Amino acid sequence: MLNTLERVNEIVLEQVPDLEMELIGPTHLLNEDLGIDSLTFVDILVKVEKIFDIEFTDDELTTVQSVQDILDLIQRKQ
Repeated sequence: MLNTLERVNEIVLEQVPDLEMELIGPTHLLNEDLGIDSLTFVDILVKVEKIFDIEFTDDELTTVQSVQDILDLIQRKQ
């Protein structure tokens, strides 16, 4: 059974297959460190919402900058 970080990493890898799993950590910034553009960012968050059966508000989405931010939102929503 995958933990939340592993599941989020898999989602990121599905959207950005050029990344390597070992390079994705909680402190990595989605845009600056991982090179994720705004369209891919939206795709990742839509997939996270679907897989974890949660919904983010627009205000919450504006706070997401890192993998840890996604993990924190998931934890607050569950």
